[in-house]
Amino acid sequence: MSKQPSKASSPKTAAVHGPVGELLRAVRVNTLQKSVRDVAKLLGVAPIHVSDIETGKRTPSEELLMRIVKVYRVEESVLRAGFERPEGVVGEVASESATAAKKVPEFLRTARGLDARQWDQLIAQAKRLSSNPKEPEP
Repeated sequence: MSKQPSKASSPKTAAVHGPVGELLRAVRVNTLQKSVRDVAKLLGVAPIHVSDIETGKRTPSEELLMRIVKVYRVEESVLRAGFERPEGVVGEVASESATAAKKVPEFLRTARGLDARQWDQLIAQAKRLSSNPKEPEP
């Protein structure tokens, strides 16, 4: 007996309760009401590619991930978290300097587990800090 996703849930706010492929399949079937073939055509890929993504056999490229966001109308952050693909800016910031390369991973490990309110507070603090003049690096 398989669990049927709720038709009332919004794809934009749906939480990932299992592999992201299950979410994508549920959105495709219940919300978009499209076949694998239909969605593949909209994404510009072969139907087997869509099927492989939905079953967890492959992950999309960066370009395809962005097309999936548009076609499925699922938040980018949900897909990035589900596919374990952080936004490119994470790598850019981490490689800006030797200090950033050392501190960004430490910062992210420390921030693990924060809730949305705590992240908002942290971002506000970072904005305040970045608006102050910087001291030269040692």
